[in-house]
Amino acid sequence: MRYFTSDTHFGHPLVTALRGFLNNGRLRAEYLDIWQTQTRAAAHAWIKQYVHDNQTSFKAICDIARHENTIIDNINEIVGHDDELWILGDLSYRCTVEHTLECLRRINCQHLHLIIGNHDRNFRLRFNDMLYEDVFETIDDYCEIDMELPVLDESGKITVATTQQSIAMSHFPRLSTLAEEHGDWPSNWNEFADMAPTTEGWLLYGHTHQDVPDGTDPRSVNVGLDAWDFKPVSEQQILAWLVSRCADQSK
Repeated sequence: MRYFTSDTHFGHPLVTALRGFLNNGRLRAEYLDIWQTQTRAAAHAWIKQYVHDNQTSFKAICDIARHENTIIDNINEIVGHDDELWILGDLSYRCTVEHTLECLRRINCQHLHLIIGNHDRNFRLRFNDMLYEDVFETIDDYCEIDMELPVLDESGKITVATTQQSIAMSHFPRLSTLAEEHGDWPSNWNEFADMAPTTEGWLLYGHTHQDVPDGTDPRSVNVGLDAWDFKPVSEQQILAWLVSRCADQSK
């Protein structure tokens, strides 16, 4: 079985805090209450203001160990030792190579693959690949694989029929949608325009930290952790999600 995820952000204080992994119970409860009763964006704004007003830092208030343990435990609960796990970028940030390797070696899967994200600075220097050659089978900026996907009709709409087709994997959504307004997406899209895929076919991506799997269009799926309850998503789940678009189109 193949599984996919993105944006693990091991060692990243800001993302850890924004996901609600805070080391103070009262602060965590208040933050999550704002998230649930208002919006995620309101919670993000509140915790950033808290850090500013209290002259503290995200590193001081976040619980990196619990964040990493949750992600790794969820992966190991779902992904088998002989399965494949594709991590679509932003593996870690502001931590050592040793810490990144420690996190990866705790994942009980022998077939790990990495698609490089904008925070994966070690992997931008491709001679550093050798540091990770005992944990990753492949390391790429972009990759295509075959999987069971819906058939499109003559008008380009998704049908319930399926067949083996090629699907692309990138850390970024497709270039044609990267510049569009999408709520709380990262606003610095232009920095990554030269990295975003130009394909208009099937696409799996991360980067945006959306809290839903909805892609930028019916032929793409966001596989980021924030959209899938901090769990990896299987190829069957991806197929089911795409086929559900057929029902949406017919309404």
